[in-house]
Amino acid sequence: VAPQRHSNHLTKSTKATRYPTMDQQQLAQVESLCETLYTGAASTSESGEPITRAEAQSRLLSLQSSADYIPQCQYILDHSQSHYARLVASNSLTELITTHWNNFTIPQRIDIRNYVLGYLANQGPTLQDFVVTSLIKLVCRITKLGWFDDKTHRELTADIEKFLTATVDHCVLGLKILNQLVDELNIPTTGRTLTQHRKTSVSFRDNCLFKVFQLGLHTLGQLQSRQIAANPRQEAILGEQALSLVVRCLNFDFIGTNPDESSEDVGTIQVPTSWRNVLQRPDTIEMLFEFYANTDPPRSSKAMEAVILLCSIRRSIFPTDKDRAEFLGHLMTGIRELLKNQTGLQHQENYHQFCRLLGRLKANYQLSELVKADGYLEWLELCSSFTVQSIRNWQYSTNSIHYLLALWGRLVAAVPYVRPETGARGHVQALEKQIIMVVEAYVDSMLGSVETVLREEGALDDPLDDDGSLKEQLDRLPVICRFQYGPIANYILSKYDPLLAKYREMMNHLGMSATSGAPPDVQQQVAIVEGQLTWLTYMVGTIVGGHSWSSAHMGDGDETIDASLSRRTLQLSQGVEYRLTSSNGVGRADPKLEMALLYYFQNFRRVYMFMWDQVSGSGSIGGSVSMVGMMAAKLDSAPSTKQKVYQRMFEHLGMGDHTAVANLIVTKVGNNLKFWPEEEDIVSKTLELLLDMAGGDNRS
Repeated sequence: VAPQRHSNHLTKSTKATRYPTMDQQQLAQVESLCETLYTGAASTSESGEPITRAEAQSRLLSLQSSADYIPQCQYILDHSQSHYARLVASNSLTELITTHWNNFTIPQRIDIRNYVLGYLANQGPTLQDFVVTSLIKLVCRITKLGWFDDKTHRELTADIEKFLTATVDHCVLGLKILNQLVDELNIPTTGRTLTQHRKTSVSFRDNCLFKVFQLGLHTLGQLQSRQIAANPRQEAILGEQALSLVVRCLNFDFIGTNPDESSEDVGTIQVPTSWRNVLQRPDTIEMLFEFYANTDPPRSSKAMEAVILLCSIRRSIFPTDKDRAEFLGHLMTGIRELLKNQTGLQHQENYHQFCRLLGRLKANYQLSELVKADGYLEWLELCSSFTVQSIRNWQYSTNSIHYLLALWGRLVAAVPYVRPETGARGHVQALEKQIIMVVEAYVDSMLGSVETVLREEGALDDPLDDDGSLKEQLDRLPVICRFQYGPIANYILSKYDPLLAKYREMMNHLGMSATSGAPPDVQQQVAIVEGQLTWLTYMVGTIVGGHSWSSAHMGDGDETIDASLSRRTLQLSQGVEYRLTSSNGVGRADPKLEMALLYYFQNFRRVYMFMWDQVSGSGSIGGSVSMVGMMAAKLDSAPSTKQKVYQRMFEHLGMGDHTAVANLIVTKVGNNLKFWPEEEDIVSKTLELLLDMAGGDNRS
């Protein structure tokens, strides 16, 4: 790479003569201050007083106070051997350029850009990474701010190609610059309007981004075919940078939606039509799968992230359904081979990204397309085995399980819209079989997790304590379980009934005394049973709460299954309340079980209590007459389908009508407030339930 000539225009940009130059003595002072700031090394002021880190930082920040300091920053970069001094100079230049951009003429801006590029070309391979990163940010910031000033700024990509064709170290530098350039043009800069940002971003997207994307893919191809003579360490860095570049390009905000950077959820990738040929080519996705299979994290996980993004490109990028089906075929073939060989899944990063891929696949492709793909039934079976294995190893996959549950939820939700004869023969029956296996594994593993966590005595996180992950899993369960509701409910009841009987026996044995006063082995047994009942209560709560009143999704007889599951949970609640009140608050259950019961009541109330108006003509708990109920009665005296379902549910429940259940809930609320005043979470959820009951609110 030919270095750019250092221009005298840099020194011409100063507006005053107060700081015309910097000498070696001043440079030594700056270097000493930098050492104090970054390493804590001792330094003294002109008067011999020791300088603190805070004072060193204050003095160095003065370099960012005026554009007059730009020559000093250049002097530091040219003459200092201190990496920290170079970092301070580079950061100061970035801040000065951003803040005082309008103080420079167009030629001065170009000269500053050329100076930094030349400095990177000459010094880059010998600099510390943090200095290189700062200098790259500087050149990319100049490029962004000056994008419409002169075509030179818009030709940065062409300049960087010279880096890519020079030494291996320069190639790494070039890829780092391109990565930062995509970020800089994609993320709004403080102090610039969103309109200015979008104008620059769209111009970059239309003129440069595809070329940058191709450079990333080309580098990956060269690495794969061994065209770059690099040692293993350099190969690893090149691969990571090239993959990061591909991911950044695909993650670009193509249409100005400003996506949430903190979210892992990938929406539809709105790539321009001009990218079609490269994205559609089989060798693109095959190269990424091969790169995944032959490398370790972070390269392999980045390759999988790129596959996720390719899986998410918009439907209309493919000219015909046949082209889209061919792309899906290559994608599913890669997934099948990976699942067969368990390639790279022993690494946590790879495993997590692969779960994201499976969760994303159905989000972007319809079930009717999947069932037509070659090897769909084999793919389904492999996915089921992988899901069961993942759930059984829950301690390593807690944050990934919900992606797998999302896949199964989306598959079953689409079944009513696909004809059974479409695609692979017997695909509905195969899905029914796999769903039962997945849910049974989930129930068994979560119940088993209770004893595992207790046995580890704090060394293992309890999945019940991870509210975010727990909620994500519970949100996915209803649609999955209701697909085969009868067999799955029976399986849950086969676990629930023995545990309920065992818990009653334990409570009778403990009587009015606190659990904490029992022998250690009894305490542990109670903790295990209460923990398992907590899981079952959460599961029943979310499944019952998933009852749909839509005629398209309401299964015949589902309400009687809801009643069977609810009866056990209500009986559990009655037992907990009886011991609590009869012992005057001494015999309290595990707070987690209390939280699970509140979760169940909130879901049951939302699904079945809102029918009060239409059945009994009573509104909120206060018993005010509902106008809706009166009008409904006048218009149609015959009970509606919803009313029949509602009545059948309470008849099968066998615990009285809705008023009896309402009384049970209200009693629960009162006891919680009386006996759990110090538990903020329980009090908060209890008051939330009371508020919703009193207001007759049936919203989720």
